Amino acid sequence: MASRRPAFPKSYSNRPLRKALETFAALPNRTTLDALLTAMRTGGLVVDITGTTDAADPQLRTVLSTTGELVLPLFTSIAELRLAVPEEQRAAAQAMILPAPDALALVSTADFVAVQFDAGTLGQVVKREFVEA
Repeated sequence: MASRRPAFPKSYSNRPLRKALETFAALPNRTTLDALLTAMRTGGLVVDITGTTDAADPQLRTVLSTTGELVLPLFTSIAELRLAVPEEQRAAAQAMILPAPDALALVSTADFVAVQFDAGTLGQVVKREFVEA
């Protein structure tokens, strides 16, 4: 029997990724982009499953780009997820924390054109080809 990875605590925050996102936002260049692409593949990522009624079959919540294309929102913490929903709906937000490679692999499950990190604050979009690289 394969051993399961330990679960992430609900208080988990992917601080290295958050720092890389902030650094890239402040100084977008090849060096900070490379650091961001590396950081997004480590630790855990929070996936929005708000509205899921069957825990055995979680449903991803997605967003549309300004051109109507499918985008996968991912978050560095549950607190960041809550900041991305209207205040009156925050208590109902549901999340699942996955190892970063597993969360990023979700981009291949539908016609996602990109992922968006921390939509409530930074809203950094990373195109699919960089996610799958």
